[in-house]
Amino acid sequence: MPSQITITAKTGPAIQATALVLTGLTNINIDMERKVLTCLIGSNPVKEFDLSGVTLLTDTITGSNHVIVVS
Repeated sequence: MPSQITITAKTGPAIQATALVLTGLTNINIDMERKVLTCLIGSNPVKEFDLSGVTLLTDTITGSNHVIVVS
């Protein structure tokens, strides 16, 4: 079942996403070596986010949905 993510992180050089909410999230991939989080809606990658400045990553289950916060 699709979930949502609220994310505050860089999406590229000098490009900051602040409290960006993506709904219909079906998957996230965390690449610890590259320090990158990739969000997928369906099977389509939406965006990559830089995790190097991130200090918080939480996943809360609400009903049968996941609510993920990255900041």
